[in-house]
Amino acid sequence: MNFKPKLYQPIDSDVHKWGEMQANGSYSGLFGEMVSGKADVALGNLQYTPYHLDLSDLSIPYTSQCWTFLTPEALTDNSWKTLILPFKLNMWIAVLLVLLVTGTIFFGLAHYYLNLITFREDLKDSCQVNKEKLQGEKPVGLYLFGEITNSILYTYGMLLVVSLPKLPTGWSIRLLTGWYWLYCILLVVSYRASMTAILANPAPRVTIDNLNELVDSKLKCGGWGSETKKFFQQSLDEKGQKIGDNFEHINDPNEAATRIARGVFAYYDSSDFLKYLSVKRKQAKTMIDVANFTMNSTEVDSQGERNLHIMSDCVVNAPISIGFHKNSPLKPLVDIYLKQIIEVGLIEKWQNDAMYKIRTLDTSEEEIKALINLKKMYCAFIALAIGYTISTLCLLGEYAHWNLVVKRDPTFDKYNLDEYFKSKNKKL
Repeated sequence: MNFKPKLYQPIDSDVHKWGEMQANGSYSGLFGEMVSGKADVALGNLQYTPYHLDLSDLSIPYTSQCWTFLTPEALTDNSWKTLILPFKLNMWIAVLLVLLVTGTIFFGLAHYYLNLITFREDLKDSCQVNKEKLQGEKPVGLYLFGEITNSILYTYGMLLVVSLPKLPTGWSIRLLTGWYWLYCILLVVSYRASMTAILANPAPRVTIDNLNELVDSKLKCGGWGSETKKFFQQSLDEKGQKIGDNFEHINDPNEAATRIARGVFAYYDSSDFLKYLSVKRKQAKTMIDVANFTMNSTEVDSQGERNLHIMSDCVVNAPISIGFHKNSPLKPLVDIYLKQIIEVGLIEKWQNDAMYKIRTLDTSEEEIKALINLKKMYCAFIALAIGYTISTLCLLGEYAHWNLVVKRDPTFDKYNLDEYFKSKNKKL
């Protein structure tokens, strides 16, 4: 177009950015340069909006940008419940029901065989013939399931792949034991495989990826300019209006990033700028951590800060244009050249070149390593603590039962305990 552009930035462009109307009617920032006639062309992510069109003529959009929020992410510390994570709630309910039902069936079959053996012995004593035919097998291992509590415990033991001390009498119990063992093996293999995957993977991250989650998070939202606040307030979506009502104007993106790292703020801007802001924050944090390690500094503490996450859903895909004076003679020819530049792919190439360094520095995706640390094994100590607690309560219960029930039994004789317990467990 036979001219050489002179590129410059307005005064305090980091603060005023595109610019707003001042109390005296003038404009600050980029549009202040345009309205005052100091600049002929405005470059700087000018969105194709009515507000910008009132102040200038805009070229045809040469690209579109995703405008969204930069939000904090959190790690879910669920190491204390690692033992129950391999199965979901409905699966645990099914396992518990199978355990109770199978233990009850074992108890019922054991009592059936005990009653059958007692009946055979009574019949043998009353008959004088065919005693050899009536003589049945001796009860072996039926004591394992003679009481409902023991039956449930030994059934639970098989679920933990602990073999029975003796194989019980009766083919029905033996067949049930065999098939229940197959069920236990399949269940244990599935549990171990899922547990291995959970321990090998890093802790899951909780992120905000849409407006519904952002509103539910109760985070304070903010961005640059009063026009952005109006954009949300005039939204037809109820979620957008809620964000607009509490939208905070903030000039300093670095201050916004600091508040996001504390987990109390969400910042609105284009996804490319948010990527730059998150990478810049991460690089600065890395340098601070190295300085703390080498110099043992205690002035700056980055512990407890959250990682920054760009919301995956776009609030709006805004078309971006170049700004000109009203009725500028440059606009028609610029539109022609822009179409040709877009068609040959130069815009996409320039954007990729501009973002290449930022994307190479982005190390938000951590390498997955199969490491087992002490934190992941909290569940083992919690299980041990629960076991100690239940054991102590059971011991206190047995002590109370011994003193309040057993010793007060009229048939109790502390000098002949064997006879007392035999009378209580005749069938076993």
